[in-house]
Amino acid sequence: MVWNQFWLRTLEVWLTTRLLRSPIFHQMVGRVHQRIQHIRHGIPPEPSRTTLEKSESNLTKFIEYFKEELKDQAKGNPRNKL
Repeated sequence: MVWNQFWLRTLEVWLTTRLLRSPIFHQMVGRVHQRIQHIRHGIPPEPSRTTLEKSESNLTKFIEYFKEELKDQAKGNPRNKL
């Protein structure tokens, strides 16, 4: 009886591992997740070019702000900009 449970558990672990390594399984889970998100939140708008351009300008603003902060810290007088 113990050996039957051992082999059954071994088979279960092997099948689970094989399933989790399968790309088809992950595609199926992704599709189910996408459908649930669409039902809950509606279809998300597609990103536009302006959204991408804004992210680039935010990056340059961040870099400029970061440089200013480094200069202020090097001088020894950090300031609060908030």
